[in-house]
Amino acid sequence: MRETPISLVLDARGAMGLSLSKVTMAKVIDKAETVGAAFASIRNSNHFGIAGYYTEMAARRDMIGICMTNTAALGVPTFGRHAMFGTNPIAVSVPALAGGMFTLDMATTCVTRGKIEVYDREGKTLPSGWAVDTKGKGTTDAHGLLEDMLFQRGGGLLPLGGEGEEFSGYKGYGLAVLVDIMTAVTSGGVFGRSVMDSEATSARVCHFFCAIRLDLFREPEELKSDMSRLLAELVNAEPAEGCERVYYAGLKEHEAEALSAKIGVPLSAKIAAQLRQIGQGLGIAFPG
Repeated sequence: MRETPISLVLDARGAMGLSLSKVTMAKVIDKAETVGAAFASIRNSNHFGIAGYYTEMAARRDMIGICMTNTAALGVPTFGRHAMFGTNPIAVSVPALAGGMFTLDMATTCVTRGKIEVYDREGKTLPSGWAVDTKGKGTTDAHGLLEDMLFQRGGGLLPLGGEGEEFSGYKGYGLAVLVDIMTAVTSGGVFGRSVMDSEATSARVCHFFCAIRLDLFREPEELKSDMSRLLAELVNAEPAEGCERVYYAGLKEHEAEALSAKIGVPLSAKIAAQLRQIGQGLGIAFPG
């Protein structure tokens, strides 16, 4: 749709978000290699997977990576009762020495829909403070919440920080709206309550990507050295009573990735049963 030496705007036309997003971030990184920093936004796309995947693409090339996406409207604004924005994640990666990195990848709601779906599948009650019902009051009913969100009856997920002003839920609300601006308003896509799933198709969503060369600020090795010192300070911080250790953003995920590479990806019993059932229908044997 529009391209300059430092920017790119694309219309996905309903294409798969995963493949297009990887290609787009690669092009953003290539542009940043030449001019120092580059940006892209995409409209009319689909779910693109893990936002941190794309920011880490940039971090591995000695850049700061930034990525955002809007999603189907699931989040209820402070003092509201209807979903007006998505879980709208924000991801940022900054490299450190020896392949280490800080990767913040967070929803701007208290929890993601995927987490609600896990509770629904396992028949668990939701913790209080995660969501509200059609009246804007707290709910712990995972299945009812999912149904209400699908058909936009009201209710939804609370913004990061929780209900009302006491725990600063308005900050998460503000971040969620910022993501809609950076992804959808910049690309001319759909935003806010208009982003919706249906029984027939997923919502058409919008993405934002950014890469910034480290050497715009400092010598890359010096910056990465300071990043390593910062992350080491956090990891070595004294944990609270009853806690084992302190983490920084991305550490748990990187450790889990390394472990899964050795022993495989753990699955819950219900997920394993569902995969076996799907495999049987397709004539594919379940491994192991």
